[in-house]
Amino acid sequence: MQDLIEKIKGCTLAYLKSLNWIVLLGIALFCIALAIVNNIRVDDAKSVTWIGSQDILEKPADIL
Repeated sequence: MQDLIEKIKGCTLAYLKSLNWIVLLGIALFCIALAIVNNIRVDDAKSVTWIGSQDILEKPADIL
């Protein structure tokens, strides 16, 4: 049983090392950039509120 666990760990580590991490990170960054552009492009009713953002309140007429 211990040999099987070690074999699985070795195969998993070899697989992770074989991945091209630069390309995967590039794809992830490209997806994030497209999501931001799409959120800016769509109508405000369909736009997503960002984490930590707050609503912009209208100024009262007497201050203007």
